[in-house]
Amino acid sequence: MPRPFKCRRVRFMPDVTYFKPAGIPLRVLEEIDLSIEEAEALRLKDLEGLEQEQGAEKMNISRPTFQRVLATARKKVADALLNGKAIKIGGGNFEVACPLLADSSSNNKKEKMIMKIAVITDDGNNISQHFGRAQSYIVLNVENGKVSARKTRPKAGHQNFHGQPHQEAGQGQRHGYDAGSQARHAGMADTIADCQVLLAGGMGWGAYDSLKSRGIETIITDVTGVDEAVRLYLEGKLPNLKERLH
Repeated sequence: MPRPFKCRRVRFMPDVTYFKPAGIPLRVLEEIDLSIEEAEALRLKDLEGLEQEQGAEKMNISRPTFQRVLATARKKVADALLNGKAIKIGGGNFEVACPLLADSSSNNKKEKMIMKIAVITDDGNNISQHFGRAQSYIVLNVENGKVSARKTRPKAGHQNFHGQPHQEAGQGQRHGYDAGSQARHAGMADTIADCQVLLAGGMGWGAYDSLKSRGIETIITDVTGVDEAVRLYLEGKLPNLKERLH
């Protein structure tokens, strides 16, 4: 019986996710996909200078798995640099470590764990039940496990795409995978491209996978209050109710 897949844990989400050779149009470039966990392995080993055993522990994976992820990442970067290819960072199978779960034994005591959590809302206090229809985002800055700032950001919704073609899912099919839906999901996600986590009351599978491909961990919850849901997430007590996806 195969061993269950272990989700790779990351503590850093890059702000810049695309690199290309200068002076060459994108349309003629071959693109290499570097996953978030591959970028994290590079960061831990080649930037932070950790031993592979330490890197594996931080990513919550075995040492051989860390070694394989690191080797794949290095090969992709070398291929891009030496053969003039573009690098796109995103996607993969990972979870973003909550700041409260950061390794307290880290030698770098001055390390400041910062993340941004987005929440869909219609009234500023409660979590909207549908990603596509929500009116706005609340974005909370979290530093070392505590909320340090809170802002409301505009969010595109179904009302903004009125009149555009929309393909309904067939019987037994998941919702939101046609080209038009994917474009709409991308437009909705642009406003929170700097966030690592999104809390929502519900959404379609297409939107969920679209956000995941952008490196945004989406938690589907039945908790209605924004503040309560964020608190539970930071305490590691907010389950992801994927059965609410459609």
